[in-house]
Amino acid sequence: MPSPGSVTERRSGLPSTARPSIMCTVKSWVWMFTLSTPLEKRPYHHGDLRQALVRSALEILSEAGVGGLSLRAAARRARVSAMAPYRHFADKEALLAAVAEYGFRELAARLTAATAMAADPRAGLAALGVAYVLFACDQPSLFKLMFGPTIEKKSGHPVLDEAGSACFNALRQAVKAAKFFEGDSDGNDVSLACWSLVHGLSALIVDGRLTEHDCGPADAVATRLTRLLSDSLAALGDRKPGGTQSNGDKHSLRKRRSVKPVNSLTADEWRGKLLVKRLMRSEK
Repeated sequence: MPSPGSVTERRSGLPSTARPSIMCTVKSWVWMFTLSTPLEKRPYHHGDLRQALVRSALEILSEAGVGGLSLRAAARRARVSAMAPYRHFADKEALLAAVAEYGFRELAARLTAATAMAADPRAGLAALGVAYVLFACDQPSLFKLMFGPTIEKKSGHPVLDEAGSACFNALRQAVKAAKFFEGDSDGNDVSLACWSLVHGLSALIVDGRLTEHDCGPADAVATRLTRLLSDSLAALGDRKPGGTQSNGDKHSLRKRRSVKPVNSLTADEWRGKLLVKRLMRSEK
């Protein structure tokens, strides 16, 4: 009866001692093929690997914060190899910059949509402020990444800077349309005041410094404060020379200012009046 080894040798045509060497060679070829084969030929390839990694990073950011986010974690979530992200991102900061860029573009889209649906430009500016606060509440970890110090070399990511500027430009356009003041001399200051209000409120809510128990729901407090700022700017614009009030209102205001109130006598006039009364009494 032939031994198992002799049967195997006859079937393969190779002695049994040669098989381990052949298996090692096959494994080496498979490993080399895996490293050298382009991603688009592998079974786990995504239609857009870069976007798949950004989406995975957004999910991880929402679940575990920026501390739980890494290139390896994003690759694992996207079901690609650990080396695949380096085809699009040089390091972790490059991935974070791409995520922040997505956040700014999403925020700009929300701000633009909010102003477009408002009844008038000033209501649009208030709606923009509410949309800003609600975005921060919906995406607190993303909001912190966008405006925080995690991305140290922001200047090294021009696309990120461009996306951030698009948000501020949406705010500036809303301020310009509101026409609180004639001319553009105060446009930057008004835009900065509006941004400071909504961003400060967003940070207070996101950091837990201002809770719903303290001031009510985020959209309600944002509506109150943005309306307060809008009304204040409107009143200031009416008082300031070159403001937005009508010519009739301006004429009426000048007329009221030109009329001297009855009880607005100066100190000298009051003393003169008292002196006359005393003289009249002494003559009696």
